[in-house]
Amino acid sequence: MEWRLQRSGRAYLIHDEALQRAPEPWMFDPGSLRQRGYCAGEVHAGRGRVLFCDPPIPGSGGQWALRHYLRGGSVARILDDRYLWTGLKRSRPWREFMLTRTMRDEGLPVPRPVAARLTRHGLYCRADLITQRVPDALSLHQRLREGSVGAADWHRVGAGIRRFHDAGYCHADLNSRNILIDVCDRVWLIDWDRGCWRAQGAWTRRNLERLRRDLEKRRRLHDQWQYADPDFESLLRGYTDPRSASPAHGSDA
Repeated sequence: MEWRLQRSGRAYLIHDEALQRAPEPWMFDPGSLRQRGYCAGEVHAGRGRVLFCDPPIPGSGGQWALRHYLRGGSVARILDDRYLWTGLKRSRPWREFMLTRTMRDEGLPVPRPVAARLTRHGLYCRADLITQRVPDALSLHQRLREGSVGAADWHRVGAGIRRFHDAGYCHADLNSRNILIDVCDRVWLIDWDRGCWRAQGAWTRRNLERLRRDLEKRRRLHDQWQYADPDFESLLRGYTDPRSASPAHGSDA
């Protein structure tokens, strides 16, 4: 995947060279997209929301997913969406754009990065990222809220995570919202902010434990949460032996 970098004053734009033209600033603004009739829905995603929109640029493929970078933790009360400027190539949107681009080029199931925009404000910057929306897919979180997930699906999720780990890619926030399953039962990992490549090590086990804690936490929070301990065992079987035959779809683990 080829990309292009443009600078205009205090603004930096990185975008997929396959686009017919460079995205304009209003294409990163949810209000403008809604006003012009491009908005196609939105979902809650971690600290903020993701806006889905029809692509304003012809020929750019399927729908876009626009995400504004927001701070987390106690510092969010002070800085909100501002990040200390330490250089373009150390910024979070640059690193996420380039990381997902590399993973796409390696054939891993991640959303194609479309564009990222950063605007400097003195010592700080604000930023947005646009990726292509994964078509006909639901997050593991949605599926667990709406109905049970079969052992075959858990097996596929485990095998899917193993693909990324074997390639050395560590997801910084592996949770049920960032795992998608499409209509072809393909598993995708999204939202690679702060993700990275790492040499093989104990981080793979910690990554899985992070996901387990997320599933158990949400089981305590939601009455309609179709998750039980044997489900994670099915996931681990898929992770441990990805090439093994998964259980029949919808069967119990």
